[in-house]
Amino acid sequence: MAGEEPERTPAKQAAVEVLRRAGERLKTAEIARRVLELKGVSLAGKTPAATVAAMLAVENQNPEGLFVRTARGTYALRERSEP
Repeated sequence: MAGEEPERTPAKQAAVEVLRRAGERLKTAEIARRVLELKGVSLAGKTPAATVAAMLAVENQNPEGLFVRTARGTYALRERSEP
């Protein structure tokens, strides 16, 4: 339909993609910078790094979550064991 906005990528999905491409742990500010470089991604809030940091911190609290904190302000993808 004309005038429809393109579908947006959720921030969590974008952060997964950034960390997967990096292949290593990254600081939250670097994750936010790289997320903003991806097409179709926008972060809510005035400070993208704080938005990403909050999302990662919440996800880190879940033992089944996608991200793991490796150091202060630094996150990586949680390793999954295949069944």
